[in-house]
Amino acid sequence: MLRPIHILTGALLFAIHPSIAMAQIAPEPEDIVIETTPETDPEEIEEWIEQLGSDDWLMRDLATLELAELDPGVTLETLEGHIIRNDLTPEQRARLWLACLRRFEMRPKGALGVQFGQVQVGAVEVIPIPDNPEFPASMILREGDRIVMVGERVLENTEDFRAEILSRDPGGTLPVTLVRGDRILRFTLELGAYSSLTGGARMDSDILLESIARRWARIGIRPEQPGTVGTEIDIDDWARAAFPDGIVPDPREPELVAPRGFVLGPGMRTTPDGSAWGRSIFNIWTDPADMTHDVEQRGSLMIGQRLQPLVALSNLLTRERVQIESEITRASNEETRGALEEQLREIDAKLERVRLQTELVRNPEDQP
Repeated sequence: MLRPIHILTGALLFAIHPSIAMAQIAPEPEDIVIETTPETDPEEIEEWIEQLGSDDWLMRDLATLELAELDPGVTLETLEGHIIRNDLTPEQRARLWLACLRRFEMRPKGALGVQFGQVQVGAVEVIPIPDNPEFPASMILREGDRIVMVGERVLENTEDFRAEILSRDPGGTLPVTLVRGDRILRFTLELGAYSSLTGGARMDSDILLESIARRWARIGIRPEQPGTVGTEIDIDDWARAAFPDGIVPDPREPELVAPRGFVLGPGMRTTPDGSAWGRSIFNIWTDPADMTHDVEQRGSLMIGQRLQPLVALSNLLTRERVQIESEITRASNEETRGALEEQLREIDAKLERVRLQTELVRNPEDQP
């Protein structure tokens, strides 16, 4: 049996004003006991998840709220263990995903303790808070350092970088590759707490969505994605639907709403939903020739955007290769030289993989 939801009681208990608490007699330090909320019984969580698919709309909403925020004994990790199940209905999965997002929003998040300077694909300049012990990275980073990668991922902009940071917990680590002057360096930076920042950038829904996606990609959570209607529609299908008689509709017709399509690139599928980037939108009710040209232009733009991180990575690896070659000539013993030569072989292998990926992006029709 599901327990009742005492919303009012809970609100009163958790909303005690700090001034009231301060007015009480503070115990001696040795008497302070930090209590942790016990985790909710797994069977109870299972019941709430079952209710996410209830025939009763109100019960579905109550179960969502309970999992998302009302029950203090439910953790994000617990919900993540359920969202990968393959026995959930689409609504159960969607509601459980919302509960995960809310739990993620409420949990503490990491922070690097930096401001951003100049930004381009593959180079986010950082200005660290000077020698702040709450942010250990401030002892390592220097003003003007340009962060190129987090792990194996090339950074594309500051939002990209923020998502990588916020996807981690305070005290967690962030593996970065940076350029300092002419040197390429790699560090594992310890994170402080986002709550300790003064004037930290606001966390909006987009950054939260991207952050939890990065978290899940890192820990191997891949929720089942429902199929999207229309994913196999190609440009010819659009043309036949928009111009069934070969006649362009009159845009002055009352209540005419022009449909919009999205394109993934030349020679690739189009889709009528938002699974492609927003800037890839093309107008359906234009001249058929103009529509085809628009699709090609949008696709070319997107190919350019997909190429930028690959070009940045290739440039970084090429610079690192030169750096290692220089170190090999100065190596003082065979052991050091051998280790550097192994690094050189690894870089050459990476450069070859980047070259192949670049060719696939430039020529999507060659993809298997």
